[in-house]
Amino acid sequence: MSIPSRWYIRLAIVFCVVIGLYDVLYVASLALHGPRLGRPQWVMYPDFLTPWAAVRAFFEGRLAMVYVDIDAFTDFQNALFADRFPDIVHYRPFLYPPFWLMVLLPLGLIAVDGAYWVFMLLTVGASAWQQRRDPWGWLAMATSPAAVHVVVSGQATFLAVALAYGGLRLLDKRPALAGILFGLLGYKPQLCLLFPVALIAARQWRALAWAAATGIVLVLASAAVFGVGAWLDFVELMRATSAERMHHYVMEVLKAYITTPYVSALAIGLPRGVASSIQLGFTAIAVATTWYAFRRHRSGAARTAVLLAGTFFVSPYMLNYDLLLLMPVVIALYRRGAAEGFYPLEPLVYAGIWVIPTLTLYLSGHGYPIGPLVILAFLAASLLRLEDERRSAG
Repeated sequence: MSIPSRWYIRLAIVFCVVIGLYDVLYVASLALHGPRLGRPQWVMYPDFLTPWAAVRAFFEGRLAMVYVDIDAFTDFQNALFADRFPDIVHYRPFLYPPFWLMVLLPLGLIAVDGAYWVFMLLTVGASAWQQRRDPWGWLAMATSPAAVHVVVSGQATFLAVALAYGGLRLLDKRPALAGILFGLLGYKPQLCLLFPVALIAARQWRALAWAAATGIVLVLASAAVFGVGAWLDFVELMRATSAERMHHYVMEVLKAYITTPYVSALAIGLPRGVASSIQLGFTAIAVATTWYAFRRHRSGAARTAVLLAGTFFVSPYMLNYDLLLLMPVVIALYRRGAAEGFYPLEPLVYAGIWVIPTLTLYLSGHGYPIGPLVILAFLAASLLRLEDERRSAG
């Protein structure tokens, strides 16, 4: 390894250690009610409380309100978590498909705090197993700012990392298993919108078939548990997400957390029609680059980076904790740049994507929602690395 390469690696280690140490202390201070070390959290793991409440509603014979009556379900949560919510909440929908509710059913048999720890240990453990060949890279990811927001919000993004990267790693050698993992990723549909594009472009018909079959099996299994009506109600709920109430909730509560072109355009005052057009333009970029990457290039970190970066441009509702999906390829591409030489400003792009999950909370609040631009810069860097891979292979 050359002297510049060693210097870049050491710089990255210091960078990750300093940020990771702060992240660990920040989470510990929140969990233990210690001194304030950063942005306050209105309640611990709120995004876990909602699915846990949905499971409890099922066990109490009140599943219908979960997908049909958001107000009743919100009141149900206010009663369940009166000792946690500092104020009455007014809108807490459960926006996940019934098969994810089915998967979570065992957690409803455990008290909410214990259920959260079981859930987090299982999902973190899944990502650790998937990245077991790179323990230091996994540790950097697990202490990154994106991971902080996964932990304090109670999201399942560690599981998404395991499924997405596991499937892409197995795609060429075991396409059936890869397809199953992609099908399971459908627990959060917006994360896998680009995967069919990638699989069709790569002519991975077997993986595509297994992904579809897995989805069908999960739908049928959850319909057997909850009834077909639960799926019909879920579809209707998804249609309702375009209504004014959801828009108000996004702009008043979630705006600072969302990293998509659509919400960023709204945040700076652009009309909805213009924001939708900008989102559509970014979506076209994501589809085109993903198609190009998977049709013309072989498997590798850069190809994976193009797909996952594009994922943030095809749904209008991707949040800062979802950026954990990018951290393993950020590490991989940085290592490659350190070994082979960086393009101008490339290290700054990787540093930016590493810290933007936290910075976006402050920047968006002051009218500077730069998250989509940082992700776009990362997509550009990924495409450059993709071409380097092609030239090296040639």
